[in-house]
Amino acid sequence: MKNLILSLCFTSLVFSQDHSVAVLDFSGENIHQDELIQLSAVFRTELLRMDTLRVMDYDDMSKILLDYGYKTPTCGSIECNIVSSILLDQEWLITAHVSKIGDVFLIEARLIDSQAGRVINAVSYDFEQSIEGLYTRGMHNLSELIMSKRIPLEVHQRQNLVYFKTNPSSAKVRVGKDTLNGQTPLAIDRVVVESRPIILFKDGYQPFKINQLPEDNSDVIFVDLMLKTPKEGSVVFNKPIPADVVIVEMDGNQLLIEEGDTRYDRLPVGYYKLDSELYVIRNNEFRIQHRRTTKSSPTFFPKREIQLKSEFFLKRRNLYLKIIGGGLLYRSFLTGYSSYIYSQYSTNADKADERHRRIDNLDSQKPIIDVLSTAIVFPAIYYQAKHLEMERWLKN
Repeated sequence: MKNLILSLCFTSLVFSQDHSVAVLDFSGENIHQDELIQLSAVFRTELLRMDTLRVMDYDDMSKILLDYGYKTPTCGSIECNIVSSILLDQEWLITAHVSKIGDVFLIEARLIDSQAGRVINAVSYDFEQSIEGLYTRGMHNLSELIMSKRIPLEVHQRQNLVYFKTNPSSAKVRVGKDTLNGQTPLAIDRVVVESRPIILFKDGYQPFKINQLPEDNSDVIFVDLMLKTPKEGSVVFNKPIPADVVIVEMDGNQLLIEEGDTRYDRLPVGYYKLDSELYVIRNNEFRIQHRRTTKSSPTFFPKREIQLKSEFFLKRRNLYLKIIGGGLLYRSFLTGYSSYIYSQYSTNADKADERHRRIDNLDSQKPIIDVLSTAIVFPAIYYQAKHLEMERWLKN
């Protein structure tokens, strides 16, 4: 076999010195200008957290652009972005455009090398949570994304280089029958790979074959490698599953379980729960691990049964509350009537004795009423707690 000498260039993304960067205010659609300015400010703060970046002061940037006739520190075209990067005299410039489509925020960002006047990275990032989440997690992710996937400037300066990137990185590159030294990300002379099949491979992932380079002379090729074996597991239930029960994934997708099944196979790794329109399900959450079988012991209660129990506990609670209320009224009556009898003064000795006997009789009933009222409080509390428990079951 002929020994082929392959000319290649391997570029590692290592920051050995600080880099200066300016960030223009974001442009956008269906989102208020004030929000765009705030997002830009948060994004600058995220960049400042990176030890190797020096972010240009916003006021200094605004003043320079104002002196050159800009109304605001923002751009809407690639030409404007490149001109701005040259005027600001920073090593890099970052611009971003934010669009809101329904509940999704779509961000397109560019990293521009000011000296070369070239876009050295362009990323798209979508975020499906609230605007508050976009301020925090969204801007953090965007900063990591645009700064961690930069394309080496040599690729743009030398048109005979092709840059291979993979997710995950550290994949081997085979050109024809020859495996190259180094791992992705990897820049290779175009002549080496132009007319030969290319295979990107990594342990645990499916090989990716490129029969020929794109016809548009692209100098960057990015490949998402697929796992050879998806990370999946199984769940086994302690008893057959009744009808109308689904497995709910973390993203809200639902998988229907056939009535009478006792297991479900090939579930992706993650957290799940059981749900149903007909049943209240206790112990309904479980976790799937790769190549393992999870045991789940859910308990099913018909919702109608839980509703009837809730109503029963509520009626019992109300009954005991009425008894307590009646006891309090009777206790008040005893106290009031004793006071009334006592106030009926008489000089007749026989009537006075009768009055005292009646008062003693009334007073003797008070401790009994107090004990009964106190005793009835506990079942009232019990039935109230059971009623609230049933209501929580129905809501969950």
